[in-house]
Amino acid sequence: MGRRSLFLAIMAIFSIFTLLTTSGVVAAWVYGTPVEPYESQMTVSLGSFDHNKLYVLNISDPYSSSGYSSADMEKVSDLNVSVDATLNSASSSSVSFDVTIYNGSDLTYYYNETETVSADNNNIAYTVSGIEQKDSIGPEESKTVTVTFTFKNGASTNDPSISAELHFNFVLDKDSIGIVVARTAVDRFREILNNVVAANSYETLENAMNNRSGWDKESAVTYIGNVYGSGSTDSTAVKNLFGNEFMMMDLDGDGKPEEITMMIKRENLDGNNATGDSYTYRDGRNNVTVSGVEMTVYITSVKFEEENISRGEDIVVYVATFTKLPGATEWIELVPLTSGMAPANSYTYGDNWGDADSFNTNKWESDSGDTLTELVIAAIS
Repeated sequence: MGRRSLFLAIMAIFSIFTLLTTSGVVAAWVYGTPVEPYESQMTVSLGSFDHNKLYVLNISDPYSSSGYSSADMEKVSDLNVSVDATLNSASSSSVSFDVTIYNGSDLTYYYNETETVSADNNNIAYTVSGIEQKDSIGPEESKTVTVTFTFKNGASTNDPSISAELHFNFVLDKDSIGIVVARTAVDRFREILNNVVAANSYETLENAMNNRSGWDKESAVTYIGNVYGSGSTDSTAVKNLFGNEFMMMDLDGDGKPEEITMMIKRENLDGNNATGDSYTYRDGRNNVTVSGVEMTVYITSVKFEEENISRGEDIVVYVATFTKLPGATEWIELVPLTSGMAPANSYTYGDNWGDADSFNTNKWESDSGDTLTELVIAAIS
């Protein structure tokens, strides 16, 4: 039996008239089509984007109209090429290669520049033609550029050989960077929920949420985040959970790493106490257990401290919700990564007063106008 068939069979068993009570109303909820795991199409490593979907597809044979002795260009990595060339002794000698770059992702990339990683002959220079700064390569599109090596004006021709490595530098616009960051955050969040990395485990997340301090700590809904307005305890907990290297990324393409902003929230979204997980909190002298909670991660690339955001102003926030089936141990995606908007508010004081240093998760809506609860209902119906 395949994974999908097994998944359907398990849900069929547990979906028969699962009763719940919400505000005194009894209803029956039935889980329907299973939610397939979301597969990230981009990865992020050590604060920079791995262009594993934008890559050199083809390199032509060398050619020249002015003569050269020998030349070879090879692909070193996705966007890096190495060159070994020997020109003729004539100052006009040159050699060219046509390099085709292909974009296999679903994002649009913009050409920034070609960087010299290394070069061992300062008398020989190269030019890149066929592309200009800010030229774009859309999804499943390719661009062919010409790289030409020749002597610099007035340079000595005594040493006509060069070995060099070049890097074709492409960047994303802000919206696309937000998507890449969100995809990567969701992948890491899945690993945390399922204890893939013991040091960054679900138990660590639970402890951080249970230890969240403040007079406004909610009981049935608990959240933690590293938004600009969160205290050092909460921010540190999130950073430790996801890892500092992961948290620091180049969010606007300027080459400077900045901190990803996230909120993690647990609440019963599907109305079923048998799914998800449970937690216990202290209410006065009594312990209260909340069951059936799903886990949702909210991600934004907005920089509250720099962008002069006003309270109530809508900002772009990406959301993904995870749950566990009854009796299961693996967290799966209930609502895959979805783009939407949420109004800015105060992390400590909510909507009423305080600086706009966070966002209101309760008022998040998808780009199509659905609330998170509506997306959950659609996923399980």
